[in-house]
Amino acid sequence: MRSADPRLGSHRARLSVLRLLIVSLLLTLLARLAFVQLLDPNKPLQSAALTHLGAIVVPAPRGEILDSRGRVLVGNRNTHVLTVDRSALDQQDDHGAAVLARLAPVLSTTAADLRRAITPCGVRVPAPCWTGQPYQPVPVATGVDPSVVLAVSEHAEKFPGVKVSTQTVLHYPGGSLAAHLLGYTGAVGPSDQKANKALVDADTIGRSGLEESYDSVLRGVNGEQRVRLDPRGEAVSQGATIAARPGDTLVTSLDADVQALAEKSLAEQIAASRAKGNAAPSGALVVMDPHTGRVIAAASYPSYDPAAFVGGISVADYAKLTAPTAGDPLVGRAIAGAYAPGSTFKLISAADNVSTGAVTLDGQYPCPGSLDVDGRTKTNFESHAYGLIDLRFALQVSCDTYFYAPAVAEWQADQARVERGEKPLEQLQAMARAFGVAHAPGIDLPADEQASGSIGSRASRLASWQAHKADYCAAAEKGYPDVANPADRAYLTQLASENCTDGWRFFAGNNADTSIGQGDTSMSPLQLAAAYSAMLNGGKLFAPTLGWGVVDAAGKTVRTITPKVIRKVPVDKQVLSFIADSLHFEDSHSVSGALAFDGSPIKTLIGAKTGTAEVYGKQDTSWMASWGPMQPGAPSSDARFVVIGMVEQAGTGGSVAGPMVRKVYEGLLGAYSPPVLPGGAPAGKLPKVTVRTPVARSAPGLPVIGGTGGASATATASATPTASATPTASATASATPAGSSVPAASSPARPAGTPSTSAPPGPLPTPSSSSTVSARRTDSR
Repeated sequence: MRSADPRLGSHRARLSVLRLLIVSLLLTLLARLAFVQLLDPNKPLQSAALTHLGAIVVPAPRGEILDSRGRVLVGNRNTHVLTVDRSALDQQDDHGAAVLARLAPVLSTTAADLRRAITPCGVRVPAPCWTGQPYQPVPVATGVDPSVVLAVSEHAEKFPGVKVSTQTVLHYPGGSLAAHLLGYTGAVGPSDQKANKALVDADTIGRSGLEESYDSVLRGVNGEQRVRLDPRGEAVSQGATIAARPGDTLVTSLDADVQALAEKSLAEQIAASRAKGNAAPSGALVVMDPHTGRVIAAASYPSYDPAAFVGGISVADYAKLTAPTAGDPLVGRAIAGAYAPGSTFKLISAADNVSTGAVTLDGQYPCPGSLDVDGRTKTNFESHAYGLIDLRFALQVSCDTYFYAPAVAEWQADQARVERGEKPLEQLQAMARAFGVAHAPGIDLPADEQASGSIGSRASRLASWQAHKADYCAAAEKGYPDVANPADRAYLTQLASENCTDGWRFFAGNNADTSIGQGDTSMSPLQLAAAYSAMLNGGKLFAPTLGWGVVDAAGKTVRTITPKVIRKVPVDKQVLSFIADSLHFEDSHSVSGALAFDGSPIKTLIGAKTGTAEVYGKQDTSWMASWGPMQPGAPSSDARFVVIGMVEQAGTGGSVAGPMVRKVYEGLLGAYSPPVLPGGAPAGKLPKVTVRTPVARSAPGLPVIGGTGGASATATASATPTASATPTASATASATPAGSSVPAASSPARPAGTPSTSAPPGPLPTPSSSSTVSARRTDSR
C-alpha cells in the first residue's frame, strides 16, 4: 500500500483558503450593497422613479461702453434665437427626423447639418457639434428673421422641441466707429478657462481693445436655470432660476462726435492723397487733452467692423481681414503703429540742446544748406541756407543742419569717453526716453496693442547687429537680383556689406539722423501726443487713458479712472514754453505748417510742428503735431487740445497732414458751424449715466428659459456668424443729442447671415509698414 502524496494535502489547504477568501469578498459586497440600498441616508437617487437636478448657465449681459457724454458706443440688443431640445426629439419614434426635415428648409440648411449641430461633442463626435450640456436646448440659429419666428410659433405642433427665445448680444450703434479702441469679443477657449477657472463655455470675453482691458468690469455674473433630469439625463421639468447680473458700465473719455470727425477727416485725406498718385495705405489722428492725459479721439485707417466678431467670426470673414491685400485693418495705427516721426522729433532735440548747454534760447548758430558728416553730405530741405539763426527761427523753418551740429558734437564727446574706457552719456537718447520714446505709453489697452517705438544708440545697434549679422552678410554676398533699378541694387548691396562688418557701430551720422527723427527713431502717434502734451502742461508725461469711470447697475460711480503721471521731463518749464510759443501760427508763413491753415478763421489760434519722414523705397510719411486754441500773445499752456495727424506714404507734413488737422480744429472750435464739443472744450466731469438693463423677451406664447431679465439661457449658441463687409472710416461729424446712440459710420449693409465654421481670431497681425525707419537720409521738413 502506497503512502498518500504530501502535495495533495497542500493543494487542499490552498483551495480552502481560496474558498474562504471568495466567500468573504461576496459577503463584503452584499453588506455594502445592503447598506447603500437600505441604510445610507445619502443613497444615490438613481432609481427609475426618481430624478436629479441639473443646471443651465444663464450668461450675464456685458456692460455697456459709453462716451464722455453718456452716449452708447457698445451696447446690448435683443435678438431671436431658435433652439432645438434634443431630449424632446429623442422621445419621438423617429428621434426627431421629421421635425429636423421640416425645420431645415426654414433655416436654409440641411437636416444632416442640424443633426450634427445638436449632437453633443465627444471623442468620436468631431466638430461641428454641441459643446454645452447634453440636456440643454441647442441654439441652431441666431438673429432669426421674423418670418422664421412666425413660421415656428404659428405651427408649433409641427415643430415639437423647437422654440424661439431671446438672446442679448453686443450692438455697435456707430458701426466701425472707434473699432480699434473698443475692440471685439470672442467665445471662451480652453486656454482661457485654464487661466481663469471661473469662466464657462457660455461666457463671452474681450479679445482686444477696451473689451479686453476692462473684461472683468464688463463681464457680469452668470445666472443659473435649474432643470430636473430623469436617469437618462434628459430634462423633464424646470426648477428655480437664479437671475444673471449684468456687467458694469464703462464710461470713456472719448467723444463720439470728435471721433467721427477725426475718422472722416482721415478718410477724406487718404482719398485725396491717393487721387494725387500717392500710396497712402494708412494713417492716424489723435486728439488728447494735454492737461489731463485723457484721449478724446484716436482714429486709424484702415478699420473694421467689430460686429463681425459677435457670436464668432466666420473663417471667410477672418481671412478677408487678415489677407495681405487688406492692409492690416485690425491694427490700430494711432497706438500700435510705430513710424519715423521726422521733424516733429525736434521738440526733443531742442529740449536736449538747451538743457545740455549746446545752444541758448537767444544764441545765434549756423544753418548752412548742407553739412558733411562721416564723409557724407546731409542737406536741408531743398538745400535752403539761412545763415546764423536762433532756436526760434530754426524751429519755424525746420532747419536740419542747425540740429545736426549739436548731435554730432554730442557723439564726438561720447566717443572720446568710450575711448577712455568710460560710459557714453548719450544725452539725446536719454532725453528721448524721458519724453516716452522706446517705452510703451501705458494706455489702458492690452500691452500688445501699443507700440513702444525705438531710439538708436550704441547698445541698440550692437543688439540689432548680433541678431541680423547673418542676414546682412548673406545679402551682401547674394546682392539684390530682384531689384530692377541698378542704382538701387548697388546701394542696397553696399549697405548690406557695410552692415555685415560694421553694422554694430553707431556713427556720428546716426546721431545726426536721430536729431531730426530719422534713422532708427520711431514713435506712435499716441506717443507723440503724450510728448507734446508734456511740452504744454509744464513737463508732465502722462500715461494716457481711455477709461474714465465705472458705473454699476444702480447708476452709481464705483470707480474713477485717473491718468497717472509717468515722470516729469528734465526740461525747464521756460524752455518748454519757448519751444511751444515759437511755433504759434502767425499771419506770416514762417512757421512750419502755417500755410495749411491759410484762409481759416482759426489760424492764429493754433501752433504746430510738421514732419516729413523719409523711408527708403517708399514715399514720405506726413506728420503734424499741433495744439490749440490759444489767443495770439497768450501762453501755449492755454491750449485745450493736442492733435496729432499722420498719413503714411503721402507727402510733406504741411501739404497732407496739415489740411487734415485743420479740418479737425475747424470742427472742434466751430469755425463754420457749431463746435462738435459743447463750449469747444473737453468734458470736465463724468456724465450722469442711466444704466439700460437688457430684458429678455420671447416670441408670443413661447417661454424664455432663464426667467425675466438678463440674457437668455440659450446664449451659449454655437457660432452662426454673419458675413460682414469691412467699412471705411467715413463717419459723419454731426452733433448727436445727449442720451442717444453715437453717430454711425458709413458702411455697406450687412447681408443676411448663413451658418459657417467659426474661427478664433488669434493674435493681432503686425502692419508690414509700421516700422518705417529709413536706410538713408537727405532732408526733413
